[in-house]
Amino acid sequence: MKTVILYRSKHHGNTKKLVDAIVAAHPEVDTIDVATLGKNEYPDLSSYHCIGFASGIYYGKFDADLRRVADHVLQAGDKVFLMITYGGASKDYGKDMAAIAQLKMASIVATHGCVGFDTWGPFKLVGGMGKGHPTAEEVQGAVDFYDTFERDYGEILVNEYEKRAKRLAWEAAHPRGGLLDDIKRTAKKIAGKR
Repeated sequence: MKTVILYRSKHHGNTKKLVDAIVAAHPEVDTIDVATLGKNEYPDLSSYHCIGFASGIYYGKFDADLRRVADHVLQAGDKVFLMITYGGASKDYGKDMAAIAQLKMASIVATHGCVGFDTWGPFKLVGGMGKGHPTAEEVQGAVDFYDTFERDYGEILVNEYEKRAKRLAWEAAHPRGGLLDDIKRTAKKIAGKR
């Protein structure tokens, strides 16, 4: 399974610890730090069977740059997993990324999250939350998540990717025409003329 993880880890490197641990265990996984991309630079991810998005949670949302990149790179049929680190109590984080994936007709297959050290906003005044997180067990939990994900979904995602590639190749070789041609075909079907 060919995988890429796009990530953003701003303050304490919580998310990067998880991504680095996965790459250490699976050197074949590619990573892209969206902080290194230009404002209008969007990588071509069409050769990947699976795309991961990893981010800290900032005021209940994924990083804004990561959301912007996801909005530009996701395509219909892409298979996605999410990884998050958060300072507060675990909530239903990831709704913003789920909405982007849904609009792009991509599927979120799995999500993993853990506590991370957080000094964002008002937490800085009290010395932060989640000190000492992610722990070694939580970092290993991210690796275990990816191992399980690859074992359970890897073959399925590769097969789905190949089906989609064949369908796209066939559609490219047999263009349908456009809206006007669709209307003409529908009118012929209604009139009983094939």
